[in-house]
This record gives sequence, C-alpha cells and structure tokens, in this order.
Amino acid sequence: MSSVKMPQLGETVIEGTILKWLKQEGDDVAIDEPLFEISTDKVDTEVPASEAGVLTKILVPEGSTVAVGTEVAEISGSDGASASTPAESAPAESAPAQTAPAAPSAQAPQVSTPSQAIATPADTALPDRGPRSQILSPLVRKLAAEQNVDLSQIAGTGSGGRITKGDIEAFVAAGGAARAAAAPVARATSAPAPAVAAGGEELVPLSHIRKLIGEHMKASLEVSARAWNAVEVNMENVARLRERHKEAFKAREGFTLTYMPFVTRAVTEALIAFPMVNSEIRGDQIVVKHYVNMGIAVSYDEGLIVPVVKGCDTMNLLGIARAINDVATRARAKKLMPDEVHQGTFTITNPGPFGSIISVPIINQPQSAILAFDTVEKRVVVVDDAIAIRHMVFVSMSWDHRLIDGALASQFLSRVKQNLETWDFAEDLAL
Repeated sequence: MSSVKMPQLGETVIEGTILKWLKQEGDDVAIDEPLFEISTDKVDTEVPASEAGVLTKILVPEGSTVAVGTEVAEISGSDGASASTPAESAPAESAPAQTAPAAPSAQAPQVSTPSQAIATPADTALPDRGPRSQILSPLVRKLAAEQNVDLSQIAGTGSGGRITKGDIEAFVAAGGAARAAAAPVARATSAPAPAVAAGGEELVPLSHIRKLIGEHMKASLEVSARAWNAVEVNMENVARLRERHKEAFKAREGFTLTYMPFVTRAVTEALIAFPMVNSEIRGDQIVVKHYVNMGIAVSYDEGLIVPVVKGCDTMNLLGIARAINDVATRARAKKLMPDEVHQGTFTITNPGPFGSIISVPIINQPQSAILAFDTVEKRVVVVDDAIAIRHMVFVSMSWDHRLIDGALASQFLSRVKQNLETWDFAEDLAL
C-alpha cells in the first residue's frame, strides 16, 4: 500500500485544489496514467500516478483544497498488468467540467450521451508508439469522443507515448478533428437539458477558476488607487513590416507574427527607462525593479490566465515572439507550471483581436500598472498637415496612484508610443 500526496508543482506553491478525480476507488491505475486534476492558484493540470496498482481509497474529495504533501489517496500494489494494458475499468464518462464539486463515490451507472452514442475511433485499437501508448485516461476518451478524433492519427507526447489531453486539444486546434462518422447509433438519446429556473434563466455553477479571478480582481480594486490614461499610436511601420514578412516568418518559425512581440519589446524598454512603473509597494517600502518579467494575459476556454515571460529585458524581438508563443500555447493547453504565472513585474493585456477599441483593465497585484493594447485599424489621420489613412491603435494603462502620478504615466506611454512609431524592427527580427 502506498500513499498519493498533493504534489509540489512549483517553488511558490503551498496548496492545491482537487478539481476532478479521473479514477474511482477500485479502478486499475497504470504508471503515469492521470489520477486527478488539480488547480494551484491559476494553473490547472493533471497529476499522474507514480506507480501501478489499484486505487483503493480516495481521501480528499473533489473541490477540497489541501496543503502540499497531504495524502489524498491510497494505491495498493498489483501484479503489474495494469502498467502495460489500458485501464478499461474506469468510467467511460467523467463528470462535466461545470458541475458542482461532489465527494467521490462508487462507480455510477453508465449514462448515455450523444458522444457515447456514436461509435468513435476512441474505442478502436491504437498503433503501438511506445510502452504506454495504449493507455487512455477517461478524460482523453471523453475529449476524443466529443471531438470525433481518430486517436490512431495522434502521436502521444506523454511518458512512453501516452496520449494526453493536450495532444487532443492541439490536434483539434490544428484542424485534425475528423468529420462526424456515419456510424450506426448505439441507441437514440438526447442530452439532458440544462438546469433552467423560472423565467428561462440557466443555472451555471461558478467554476473554480472564475472564483479565483473574481477574488483577485476585487482585491486589486480594494487595495490600489487606480487611475487611467491612454495614447494613440501610429502602427503603420509595424503593420507594413508584418505584411512584408509574415509568410516567411511563419514558414521559418511555425507560428504567426502578431503585434504583441512589438508591443512587448517597446514596453520593456520603456519600463527600464521609467522603472517606477515597474515597481511595487511592499509594506512601507517601494521595491523598484530594474529587470522585466512580463505578464501576458491569455484568454482560454475557462477564463483568463497570465503566464510570465521572465527576463524580457534580455531578449530581442525574435526571442520575445518565441517566448510569448510558447507560454500562450501551453497556457491554453493547460501545460504551464505554477511558477510560470508568478513573479511578473508588469502585465500586458490584448483585447484587440476581439474588436475592443479602448480598455480600462484592472491592475494585476502587486504590480503597479497594466497596459492594454486594443484593435489596430485603419483610420483617417492628419500626417504632415495632410489627410492620410494609417493603421492606428489606442494604448491605454491603468496605474496605481499610490506609486505613479499622471506626469510619469504620460511620460511612460509617450515613450512606448515613440518606440512603436520610430524603431526599425526588421534587424531585430533577423529577417
């Protein structure tokens, strides 16, 4: 008999919340097979089993928050068969992501849903791509069924070739999901209707991540004296540079060159020039930071997360572009480590792709300011006393008036504006 403990997933992590058990008591467990999902601060991730056996007892129910090192379950030894064969005894359908936390119980009767009623490749034999390539967690089976994904087309990135949730999400994001198969229907079913109260109001439980976001945002408004201002930036030179080199850049780097690396590079230099904007209040002292760890707000299906690109001040534009793409991709796939959302010194949020014209964001505590970069669009402007059409954008900043005054905020934004309008970024991109 061995115990399963709440893992230490980062230096700053002291506790974790169990979001969902992927195995139930009595289920076979293989080495590296996901046991449960946890949330630490803002990061959700799966925790795999460190050894094979049978999950004999669940000690901490879903929705509970416990300290690192707390025993959460017990696994008994087995003859090792479960380490090399798929764990088929787990329920075919795990609890929906938006249901309220419930204590683990004995395996419930099978409930047929539309994703189960259609025969999918998730139930077929997979090619042998590693010692654990045949192991499919209930979560992976559920995602594959919902997205109608042919798992034989996916090379798992997990230990021993195991297919992970992130592999499924990346495959679907790349357009690889198969069309709905014209397979026989097991039995006619209909999805249960959502809980609806009087007057047609749908009742949706508040998710764990939404609770955390709400608490963090409310605390920020209570502790800081938020003020705000904005500048309008002529992005014509940057827009033309992106247009000239976007195809070559994507062919070389494998991802699209967006505006964010340009903005991040310009903001980073401005923070070094005006370090008070890059500071924080700690007790009765001001901590002024002469380095830049840039938080990049990333929107994903469950809310908002802010991974941190550390050491931005040591990177050129190309390095920043690669780093932003890396953390944003892993953030949406829920593959960030907890320490990758901590120790930021400044944050940039980018609502522009969603059509926002100008924003007033909430400061990401304990930082002193947050910058918003909105939609870049062609507008009629006056250039050298002549009417012209240029790519323009509003760059705004919310700042803590306990640390920053209006003059400093305006000087900082003017420096960002100057950098974006006058710098020659082509050499920095090595194009």
